[in-house]
Formats: sequence, structure tokens, C-alpha cells
Amino acid sequence: MARIQANHHAQRRILRPAVFACLLLLAASVTPASAQNQGYTVASGDVLRVTVYGDPGLSGSFPIGTDGTIGYPLLGNVAVTGKGVDEVRQAIDAGLKEHIANLSVAVVVEAYAPVFVVGEVQKPGRYEFRPGMIALELFALGGGQKEVLAQGDNAGVRLAGLRQDYADLGVQLLGQDVKRVRLEAELIGQPFTYLPSEEIGTPDPRIVRQVVDAERTLFELRRATLDAELKSLEQQKLGYLDEIDTLEKSGKLRDGELTLLDEDVKLAQSMVERGLTPKTQLRDKQREISATNRDVLEFGSFLARARQNLTVIDGRLKSLRGQRRGEVAAELRELNIDILRLRRKMTYSLQAMAEAGIAFDKKDGTRQAAYRFSAVRLVDGKYSEVTVGQTDPVRAGDILRVSLDLDEGDVAAR
Repeated sequence: MARIQANHHAQRRILRPAVFACLLLLAASVTPASAQNQGYTVASGDVLRVTVYGDPGLSGSFPIGTDGTIGYPLLGNVAVTGKGVDEVRQAIDAGLKEHIANLSVAVVVEAYAPVFVVGEVQKPGRYEFRPGMIALELFALGGGQKEVLAQGDNAGVRLAGLRQDYADLGVQLLGQDVKRVRLEAELIGQPFTYLPSEEIGTPDPRIVRQVVDAERTLFELRRATLDAELKSLEQQKLGYLDEIDTLEKSGKLRDGELTLLDEDVKLAQSMVERGLTPKTQLRDKQREISATNRDVLEFGSFLARARQNLTVIDGRLKSLRGQRRGEVAAELRELNIDILRLRRKMTYSLQAMAEAGIAFDKKDGTRQAAYRFSAVRLVDGKYSEVTVGQTDPVRAGDILRVSLDLDEGDVAAR
């Protein structure tokens, strides 16, 4: 009997710690919703659990949309983003009291919007958010520092190749940038002058000079061609203006002749009626006035044709300038896209150089990469990217971007 009691006491001693541990686990599983919700600001992608005591039909889970609202019965879309959990509860409680009295409302965050980590990490992807999470913690969840691509003895060869690729991209970018300046000068009708940009870097001055000289030659050739075409059209325009002026003056003289001939016809007709002159003289005057009228009509046709030609020349002058500007604008648009692509390629190349440089240095030392963090987050319905520090808090729904902290001068030196 004593042995049985001893075993019973021993079992109680063993069970007590286990029961206590279970109670701690149970408390930990029950309290986080209320404890973590304190001071938390809800965000798009969170799911709120609203409990209405007195009307279960108004209780339920409500996800927060990208517009920062939840669709709630009776109240419609309720704006909640940027508010604390208690502020949301007060807003729903106040809204419901306008419709139904004696209701009590409780609100907790049932599920947080997930967070994501991308970039220079071992395991990029989606992770569960926890209030109080910092950027470095999410970086650790993603597996920490990414293994560099260049490993072993090939690191030096790879680094040399990447340096050459980066230099080639720099020359391409220089050429595109000089061409951009030349096209802009053509577009606004200004002289072509190129000043090297710090963003482009500092290639070999001889290369810069060669590229600029080539674009200047093309600029002057295109400008000379356009000027020659415009000059030719202007000369044609002056010729038509002179022709129009001559025809108009001739027309005025013809009008004067018609007036005099008309008076002669009237006088001859009067004399024929009085028998003072034969009818043949009247017919001669009438034939003369008829011939003059035909000349006037013919001159009018010449004048109309000259004016029409002048209008065509004016149209060609405007069209030529507009066509050239349109072609330059279209080429400039495509060029800006190409420049953007080249800049991105150079960014990737610079990152690859940094990785290869780190691997190369690790053969003889313990050089570690430096990283910077930025968060892409939804603000007022639009995504924006902000820089964050290692110990800055991460918000629910954030996309943490981890990238190498590249010093271009240091990379180039290595």
C-alpha cells in the first residue's frame, strides 16, 4: 500500500509540471489576439473578426480590401485602414447604435495580411506577419544572406568578364545619351551641345569625343538636308508669289481695257442707230471685247492655278517641319525606353560584379556583403517603395526588398 501511495505521489509530481506547461501553452494560444491587437493599426489584407453581442447575424469575418474598407451589414463600406482595432470597434458600435439599440461590439484581428521578402535572400516568398516584426527578422525568415553566384576559382574569371560587360554597357549608354541630346536639339531647333552626365559615368575621353563627333556630323547633315528642302520650297513659294502679283496686275489692266472697249461698243452702237457709221465697225468692236473677255478668263484661270500652287507649297512647308518633328519625337520616345533598359542592365551587371567580387575576396579573407532594405507597401490605394532600416518595423502586407548595398566606385575598384 505504501508503495502504491508513493507511486501516486510521484505521478502527481510528474504531472504537475506537464499540466502547468499545458496551461501556459493554452494561455499563449488564447491571449495573442487581444494582446497583439493593442496598438496595432489595421491594414489592407487583414481580416477582422467582428462579434456583436445581442445580434449574432451581424457577427462575422470581414477582410479589408485594397481601398481600405470592409463591407459591413447595415453600414456598407466602413473605412478602417490606418485605425487601431479599438477605433474600428468604436466606429462600428456607433454606426450600429443608429439602427439597433443595446448592442455590444468586439473587434479583433483574425488574420494579418502576409508579408513577402524578395531579392538577395535564400528563400524569397510569403511569410506570416507578426506585430512587432522588424525588417531584419523577415530577412532572417527568408534564410538570410543569399549565396553568391560566383564560387570557387572561377570567381576571378567571372569578375573580369563582368567588368568588361559593364564597361561595354557604359559605352552603349553613352552613345544613347549623346543621341538623345542630339534628337532633343533637333526637336527644339537648338544647336547641338553635349556635356557628359555624372549618371553616365566617366568613360575614356577619346571614346566620348568620338561618339559626340559622330552625332554632331549626323546632326549637321540632317539639318543641312532639311534646310535645303525648306529653301527649295521657299524659292518655289517666292516664284508663285511673283506670278500671282504679275497676274493680278495684268488683270487690272485687262479690266481697264474692258471698260474702255465697253464704252467704244456703246458709242458705236449709238452711231449705228443714228446712221452715222456702218454696222461692220460695231461688229469689230464687239469681237474685240469678246476676245478681251476670253483673255480675262484665261488670266483668271492662271491666277487661280498659281494661288492653288502657293497653297500647296505652304502646306508642304508646314508638313515638312511637322513630319520631321514627329519623326524625331517618335525616335526620342523609343530611345528613352532603350536608355531605361540599359540602365537596368547596368544595375544588374553592377550587382553581379559585387557578388563576384565578394566571392573573390572570400578566398583570402572574410569580406561580408552589406545590404539595404526597402518596403513596397500600399498607401492610399497605390503602391510605393520606401527605404527601411534593419530594425524598422514591418507592416502587414509589406513586400520587403533586400538588395546589395552597392558602392559603384568600390565595385569598379575591386
